[in-house]
Amino acid sequence: MKKLIVLMMAVLFVSVASAQTRTAMKTTELKKDITDHVRRNYAGYEIKNAFKVETNKVVTFEVIAAKEANKITLVYNDKGVFVKEEKPKPATHTTTKPKPTTETKPAPKPAPKK
Repeated sequence: MKKLIVLMMAVLFVSVASAQTRTAMKTTELKKDITDHVRRNYAGYEIKNAFKVETNKVVTFEVIAAKEANKITLVYNDKGVFVKEEKPKPATHTTTKPKPTTETKPAPKPAPKK
């Protein structure tokens, strides 16, 4: 039982220690280096959203850019230096077939006798 409590406390500590905050920001607040990089390297893409992300006291910026139906996420460090490009993950749609109805229709009523 003691080991279980220690394990639970360790898990709680790790989850609190790796807390992440993601704050939306105006695209006009992005560093000039970031907007210049997007304009130079992603012609035709428009910056749609920007976020300041802080994980374990490390700040990065996430920029969502789109060109027609194509969306990408660009990640920059706190100095505005490009780190990586992330493609959106494909949506995992699960289609379910409609359940067959077990409803029974009532038998037709007999015609009235004449």
